[in-house]
Amino acid sequence: MNCRALATLFLPISLGMTTPVFAESEGGHGGIVAAAPGRIEGSSDMISIGASINGIVERVLARQGDRVTSGQVLVSIVCDDQKARLELRIAEHEAADSVYRRLVNGARKEEREIAQDELTLSEARLAEAQTRANRSTALTLSNSVSASVRDVDDRDARMAAAQREVARSRVNLLAAGTREEELAEAKARDIAAAHAIDVAKAELEKCDVKSPVTGILLRKNVSEGELISIYYPKPLMVVSEIQSYRVRAEVDEHDVPSIKVGQKADVVIFPRNQVRLQGKVTQIAPVMGRRQILTSDPADKSDRDVVEVLIALENKPENIPIGLRVSVLFFE
Repeated sequence: MNCRALATLFLPISLGMTTPVFAESEGGHGGIVAAAPGRIEGSSDMISIGASINGIVERVLARQGDRVTSGQVLVSIVCDDQKARLELRIAEHEAADSVYRRLVNGARKEEREIAQDELTLSEARLAEAQTRANRSTALTLSNSVSASVRDVDDRDARMAAAQREVARSRVNLLAAGTREEELAEAKARDIAAAHAIDVAKAELEKCDVKSPVTGILLRKNVSEGELISIYYPKPLMVVSEIQSYRVRAEVDEHDVPSIKVGQKADVVIFPRNQVRLQGKVTQIAPVMGRRQILTSDPADKSDRDVVEVLIALENKPENIPIGLRVSVLFFE
């Protein structure tokens, strides 16, 4: 049977019609070389949207058939624990940042002044202790003071000298500022606390399930109050882009040699009214598979090998549901 006769028979059979219908090609195409069943699709494959966090659905913000935009929140999940964890991470970062800034700024002016005053005080005490020790030594030679008194005064002088060195070291320490190792450690803790906030925010963002594309919501498979588990995942929503439309046709293995990229095709949507859309073949699958688009013809076998062919439509159809079964005519 030639291709013209095949197309004449194929259209009514594939769409469940009882009266054969055939129309000449519109737009001056050549002869029909193949016919195949197909389905209307959006400009990309249907996208099943799932959740990446466990929780209870708080709100469902879109309905089946709604137009959605990329980034639009479709489902909101209760995440009070994630919000509390984010607040904790923010507080920890503020504490780490305060420590780092304190080490960077070094000692305050008042602290340096106190250290200097303590050094002055210790020097005065040392001078007094040394004076007593010298006097005790002189008196001991004339037996006016016992040796034990001299020893006590010597001890006090040594203690005063040690206290002066401690006070001097403190002044030098405050003047030198923070050690490089301490500053590096404080900075690392500050950076780690900031990253912890980013992680907490990323976890919190998972509570809002968003649309990855601009298109139409095809299916809604979730309700408010429903438990969502990543251990038993399921698609919550199914969306598809609709900037343009295409048709996925299943071409019989015998007709594969007649199909090529760039080839013109007519998509017959409603044969009774002769509603057609024109398009071009954009992609031919590199592998054969089993038929997925079943026709109403009882004699049509579902186990036949077919190849998927994508046809980009030149015009965007109006009020045509995605998934509608159509017939595709391929021309020379």
